[in-house]
Amino acid sequence: NEEERQEGIEKEREAIVKECREARQRAAMEVAKLGIESAARENPTATYEHCLMRIRSMTKKGLINRVRSIERAAGKHCVIKMAIFKSCLQDENMWELAKLASEALERLKGLQSPP
Repeated sequence: NEEERQEGIEKEREAIVKECREARQRAAMEVAKLGIESAARENPTATYEHCLMRIRSMTKKGLINRVRSIERAAGKHCVIKMAIFKSCLQDENMWELAKLASEALERLKGLQSPP
């Protein structure tokens, strides 16, 4: 029935959010290793706060372009940046965009492993 289906979707989403916490923890470890100021200077767009600001200030079309831009650039921090972006999208209940970011993240993982 519909209620059970909705419950299944909620459980699946909870599992996805839990999975993304690991990516946030890796990003936090990187920041801790580099020192906060050094990490922010090296890549200020790879922070949770920056991604959240982007998500709250951009249109859906802009967010789609942002996912594509991170993937296309495939920079040094692309895996962490995409993982954080995906996590922020999930935290903001933007599940369709989070799915798009998740697919891009998997492609990036194939190109470059996280630190």
